[in-house]
Amino acid sequence: MNKKELSIIIVNFNTKVLLGNCLKSIVKNTRDVSYEIIVVDNASSDGSLEMLKKEFPDIKLISNQKNVGFAKANNQGITIANGGNILLLNSDTLILNNCFRKILDFIKAKEDAGIVGCKVLNPDKTLQFSCYHAPDFLTELVLFTTEIIKDIENPVTWYKYMKYWNHNKIREVACIAGCFFLVKRGVFDKVGLLDENIFLYYEDSEFCKRVRLNSDYKIYYYPYAEIIHLKGASSNNSNNYVTLKYAYKNAKYYLNKYYGKKTEKIFDMLCKLIWHIELNFFCFFKFSKKFNEKILMLKELLNS
Repeated sequence: MNKKELSIIIVNFNTKVLLGNCLKSIVKNTRDVSYEIIVVDNASSDGSLEMLKKEFPDIKLISNQKNVGFAKANNQGITIANGGNILLLNSDTLILNNCFRKILDFIKAKEDAGIVGCKVLNPDKTLQFSCYHAPDFLTELVLFTTEIIKDIENPVTWYKYMKYWNHNKIREVACIAGCFFLVKRGVFDKVGLLDENIFLYYEDSEFCKRVRLNSDYKIYYYPYAEIIHLKGASSNNSNNYVTLKYAYKNAKYYLNKYYGKKTEKIFDMLCKLIWHIELNFFCFFKFSKKFNEKILMLKELLNS
């Protein structure tokens, strides 16, 4: 079997229309690249499999009998991939302007590059922040008790997502968002696959952390290749409170793994203390639909 330059792995869970559009954008906007596409389907029930077999018969398809999670499904794809570079790509993305050729030229020329992310755009072509400082106790405490609950911009999250920088230059970064996650095959050989203890969310942060700790590879943001990301669309078919609970569970797992059990326990205690205070405050505004949604969100988190 001839080795491909690129293996594109897409995990799908009930995103038939998004997946179809993503695959069409790859075919339309990719030139001079030897690639294969691997779709790992996590027991979709929306006709995704039928669409793939009819419209894209040449892709490699792994069909799981249950939803095994994002990390494990990607690992299934990585295991059978033939490419010298592995791209983990969300189904809610659209490829622009021969993006793959541009970023592959960069990762080939940059010998120390292990992971590379491209410029990510919103549907209106405004910038979507896709590289960030590694999560730590403070950033995640602020995220779960302030930004998610109150929709308020704060300096900690502003710093974490590098919003102080214009994102038009190549830069070494700590983490790249998992919606477009290009990895040299040798990185997996060095540090292993994605952590399958993580079902959904934080698998990209954890992998980047492991690469920085256990290898000499570096992580780069490359702005001259672009995609559109319909942020959140691939998980809109799931209950928002359920996905939020997954995120919180995996934030605790990440903190425990890299900062210790004591840090995780303090984080959990402080989050729940602050959520109780916020819940009592929001109860004064039950007449507002927005505040009622916040109350439901807080109750779900407190039961997590």
